[in-house]
Amino acid sequence: MSDGTVTKFKFFWADQDREQETWLRAMAQQGLHLDVVNPLSFALGFWTFRRGEPADTVYRVNYSTDQHDEDFRQLMQDAGWTLATRAFGWQYWRTPAIEGKAPEIFTDAASRSRKFRQLLGVLVASGMPMLVWLLLTDKQQVLEQLSPPFLVVFGTLILVYVLTVPYAILRLLLKLHRSRSPLPG
Repeated sequence: MSDGTVTKFKFFWADQDREQETWLRAMAQQGLHLDVVNPLSFALGFWTFRRGEPADTVYRVNYSTDQHDEDFRQLMQDAGWTLATRAFGWQYWRTPAIEGKAPEIFTDAASRSRKFRQLLGVLVASGMPMLVWLLLTDKQQVLEQLSPPFLVVFGTLILVYVLTVPYAILRLLLKLHRSRSPLPG
């Protein structure tokens, strides 16, 4: 902790936007207001908060690959939302709760599912270099040229990647399927 900031560790999968929003609101109610999300938060889970007065602040999480979407940003600001922070396409918006109620930023299923489609595209695209490398390299030659300690570290990283990215994609596909259903009344 330094100069009024607190760093917390909390891991979320990419599809856990509602869980993030609930947690961030609880932090604000304790006087910890989101300041910075580690750019690799989805992998590392480090969040920095600024100390302040406890407040019932609602957070909404959006993901957009269009960082220059000025129309959306202006729409959000006109509706009373403030951009708390962003990291690698993730946008964290906040606004005071209205009589204890949490306003939404997406009012239809198509808008809600757009962020998951974009995120899914990024995850699938991130796997392409690994797939190309696995298909096109002479693995025997690579194994002969690298030291055993390096191979252990490299193999562990590949294993973690191969296990987590497909799992994250599956979770996003399920979330995308659910996000297409009508909004609850």
